[in-house]
Amino acid sequence: MSAKARKNKQIHWYQVGVDGWLCAAFFSLLFIGVVMVASASVAVAENATGDAFYYLKKHLLFIAISLVGAWMVLNIPVNWYQRLSRPALIVAMLLLIVMMIPGIGIEVNGARRWLNLGVGRFQVVEAVKLALIMSLAAYVVKHEQAIRQSMLGVLRPIILTAVIVGLLLIQPDFGSGVLLMAITLIMVYIAGARYRDLTLIGLISGSAILVLAWAEPYRVKRLVNFTDPWQDPFNAGFQLVQALIAVGRGEFSGVGIGAGIQKLFYLPEAHTDFIFAVYAEELGFLGVLLMVGLFILLFIRIFKISRQAFINGQIYGGFLCSGIVVWLALQTFLSMGVNLGLLPTKGLTLPFISSGGSAIMMNILAVAVVLRVSYENRKMNFRLTKQEAKA
Repeated sequence: MSAKARKNKQIHWYQVGVDGWLCAAFFSLLFIGVVMVASASVAVAENATGDAFYYLKKHLLFIAISLVGAWMVLNIPVNWYQRLSRPALIVAMLLLIVMMIPGIGIEVNGARRWLNLGVGRFQVVEAVKLALIMSLAAYVVKHEQAIRQSMLGVLRPIILTAVIVGLLLIQPDFGSGVLLMAITLIMVYIAGARYRDLTLIGLISGSAILVLAWAEPYRVKRLVNFTDPWQDPFNAGFQLVQALIAVGRGEFSGVGIGAGIQKLFYLPEAHTDFIFAVYAEELGFLGVLLMVGLFILLFIRIFKISRQAFINGQIYGGFLCSGIVVWLALQTFLSMGVNLGLLPTKGLTLPFISSGGSAIMMNILAVAVVLRVSYENRKMNFRLTKQEAKA
């Protein structure tokens, strides 16, 4: 077939359409994020840089760059992600190692989590999350039978993730390590791992996490203060106490966008880790319901795209979307849980909402990958419909 004939047979986006509900939820969350970064960061930005909209400008710049990157991702066939999964994970792990070198890795508040790119900094673990999911999806496609029938098939991805978690603990980044291990366990469960294998590995992993949590005094302090932050409200429990005050002040309808008080040097990391508390203060219970509803809609649509991929025989695409939705849903739950005092402080951003260049970038690229899988689903259904019409 000639190149011209192949071009004529190509099915374009406008022919098959996009998942409207997914896009609506995605762009609505991005919009809420822009509004909340603007509101939560004004005082901090003006005090630190003299420019009240410094963090907002950075946030908008990263969104713009990410949307350009997303357009490129949308034009890459899903089978290429499967081919690139191993190299992507190897590069991500090497970056975790390189980041430990002084001058290349940037240390902030005692943690070396950022890579110095000269023009800015990048939090490598955000790329590791997507690279690991790509690699896990490729593994379960290739070894699905082994995962279903043997402990060894389940252990291999767990051991790989444990190595990555070990590298993260050196930074240290305990929260991201727990998140990656949870994603891995859920993905092998989706692949059909036996309950007895998962139970045994889950008990071992859970025990290891508890031992690691109690091995460091600052983690023990966080756990103790999480159970009763009011016992030390001006020191160890300060963050959580201020977050709970912000949530409580929001009541039913909130104090109004921009009218929150806790972000004015009371609540640390108001525009990043604790942005949900600022949102709850300014938009109240009704606003929280809206945000939770948008997240649920987003997750449901990604699950449906994953299910359709499995039905269409696109097994890798199905597992890829499953991993992405597990990642986004778990991180959303963990971030909100920390802000509401349901979980110990972990330093995880709220997807699509928190300020943070590397986090928002990888969140947007992840949704672009999902939309590519959705496009290939729709393309296959479009062809079947045309064939049926001809018949």
